[in-house]
Amino acid sequence: MWIFASKEQRDRRLALLKCLPCPHCKHTGALNRHGFLKGYDELNFKQKAIRAIRVFCSDRANAGGCGRTFSVWIADKVKRLFLDTDSLWQFLEQAATTGSKSQAFRDLQSSLSDSAPYRIWKRFLQAQAAIRTALTAIGPPPKHVHQDGVPSPAQSAAQGTIAHLKAAFQDSSSNPIAAFQNATQRFFI
Repeated sequence: MWIFASKEQRDRRLALLKCLPCPHCKHTGALNRHGFLKGYDELNFKQKAIRAIRVFCSDRANAGGCGRTFSVWIADKVKRLFLDTDSLWQFLEQAATTGSKSQAFRDLQSSLSDSAPYRIWKRFLQAQAAIRTALTAIGPPPKHVHQDGVPSPAQSAAQGTIAHLKAAFQDSSSNPIAAFQNATQRFFI
């Protein structure tokens, strides 16, 4: 899997497929575009839209590849999630701050069901260990300080993760979730 910050970066990389090694077998010269991954997203919820591009390492004829495929994503999409990273960040940040997942989700004005924010929140909580481990490799977690200047632990694990994301990617032009996916080459949740 490859994750790129923009479509332009992705398209520049895909134009050079024949010159790039396969991420699985490391063979050069066997990569071909192999279709699309389609699904529903926020901007196009009535019909399926292209969410990622498939790449095939050809093992046909004398190509010498491994026959495996992988996907090429843009950092603003999250695998198996209808929301893009901007909406997901807005939801998680507000839900962690206010404690109201349903209100945070209503503010998005999404067409998803009433139970969706709870499923998304559960995925976020289950991914905490992996997210925090990856973030620690990028930078240390921020120190939380009360008004009296005394360091204190985060109020909750979710708030700590949100604060760590903000601190780790404060200089990024994209939102912290997209920056996380691009920097770590893994999906957020």
